Amino acid sequence: MLLVDDQPIVEAAIRRLLAEYPDVELLAVRDADAGYEMALARRPDVILQDLMMPGVDGREQIRRIRANPDLQDTPLVVLTSNADACSKEECFALGINDYLVKLPDALELVARIRYHARMGRAQRDRDRAMRALAHSQAELVRRNAEVDAANRRLSAMNDLLGQESQEQRERIAEVAALGTKLGRAQDLAEVMDQTLRLARAFTDSDAGSIWMAEPGGIRLVYSQNDTLQARLTAGERLPLADVLIPRDSGSIAGYVATTGRPLRIADVHVLDPKLPYHFRGDFDLKIGYTTRSMLVFPLHDARDEVVGVLQLINARGRGKQDPATATYTQADEAAVELFAGMASLAVERAKLVRGVIMRTIATAEMRDPTETGAHVQRVSECAVAMYDRWAALHDVDEAERVRRRDELRIAAMLHDVGKVAIPDSILKKPGKLDDAEYRRMQTHSILGGRLFAEAATPYDEAARDVAIHHHEKWDGTGYPGAIDLATVSGLPADLDANPAATPMRGEDIPLFARIVAVADVYDALTSRRSYKEPWSREQVAEFLRKESGKHFDPELVDIALELQGYFESVRARFSAEHA
Repeated sequence: MLLVDDQPIVEAAIRRLLAEYPDVELLAVRDADAGYEMALARRPDVILQDLMMPGVDGREQIRRIRANPDLQDTPLVVLTSNADACSKEECFALGINDYLVKLPDALELVARIRYHARMGRAQRDRDRAMRALAHSQAELVRRNAEVDAANRRLSAMNDLLGQESQEQRERIAEVAALGTKLGRAQDLAEVMDQTLRLARAFTDSDAGSIWMAEPGGIRLVYSQNDTLQARLTAGERLPLADVLIPRDSGSIAGYVATTGRPLRIADVHVLDPKLPYHFRGDFDLKIGYTTRSMLVFPLHDARDEVVGVLQLINARGRGKQDPATATYTQADEAAVELFAGMASLAVERAKLVRGVIMRTIATAEMRDPTETGAHVQRVSECAVAMYDRWAALHDVDEAERVRRRDELRIAAMLHDVGKVAIPDSILKKPGKLDDAEYRRMQTHSILGGRLFAEAATPYDEAARDVAIHHHEKWDGTGYPGAIDLATVSGLPADLDANPAATPMRGEDIPLFARIVAVADVYDALTSRRSYKEPWSREQVAEFLRKESGKHFDPELVDIALELQGYFESVRARFSAEHA
């Protein structure tokens, strides 16, 4: 805390008041110019500013502090002997955060200092996150330009291959088209899903997986399998796998990750025993599947380091070979090599987006111990699974489904970002909140929506809708109600200070908000908290059925109950240990 006051007696008195609070460090100067320079040099958490000072008076000091971009968000508290209402009004109009009359008691002074310090830090954390987001957006523009350049090179290469077969030219053109599709996704999970889906379709592969490098080895982060999917009933999804293997040459994926060399294998069961790698048949035994052929490629980052592995499994021959004995061809290998290069760019770009989101969530996690990276990834994954099923039931075409799924993943992860502005005394209270505290907690919906008020993209719109409305209820008893999105940036954070909002109910609530409401509550119920143990699958199912048509959209409750097995695999995959 920086005190700017020309009276030594005031400094001495405040030091006495703060003597019992060793966590509060007091810096003191006697004139405004010295205070201004000290504020720039030390960046205090709170400035206590006297009004009546020689030279530059307190009001002029407030003006120049608020005019400096480096200090304009620093909490500024006037400390004066003048209790006049006009003086208070003038100072608040100039941009102060609080007005104290000399001298408050120690408890009040420390309480206000801590409150403003926390709010100032939260504002700075948010500003840092927004600056990081702006930087990453610029980086994304650069990455997108690289993808475009790669596509242009592919097009030029296609022109140069005039002497090659028509089939080869068509395949290279197809790869270029796939690269364009891949470049549209922004979220990391969606990029990996589309990478695998497009590569499998292009090579007519029955199955495939993506492995990503981690400090402890390489982790299986995404898998698809048409044969296993066909065994499931309508509405079911294959569980998420959670496999971590050493990054060494002993396994096929580990060999590619270690050496950076692709592999094309006709039959994994007849590998030369002299090869450094071998096929791990225990995976097949566990899931009831038979792997034969493989095409495996490394994924590189901008420094040409291997960050992942794309693994395609069981070629089906594109209608030209017997599916039982089909293998990958040299043409498949050449084409996938080009595609893997574009996929690497898309994955790296998406990792930038995910990094910004996770840093933003980490800011919230510092305030709210329940708002963890593992929690938001589970909510996001479950929400997307629910949307996929809903979209299938409503005959949503594939192109729109892919686009909207990408938007939902990001919006779901940011659903509670507004909690960064809620005081610690509420977020970390171990017991039940009183009515005033609960109302203050509810403001996180509007505070989160403000971040995306000036929606420039569909991603902003989705994030805004989810942040504001994920606590609405199907029967209209939720909050905050029908908010005018055109004026949300100017709404007071205090819900009681806003005009009474019309309740939102039923399908008036945005679809994504209805989906995240179910996914968020489901994850909260199945998570351990300081005040409860995780609920069982049966307890959660009973609760969802009870709240169907009241809290939740009945159709989405039915979908969630269909997907409970998948939700359990999501929890296992995104546990706190390795989320």
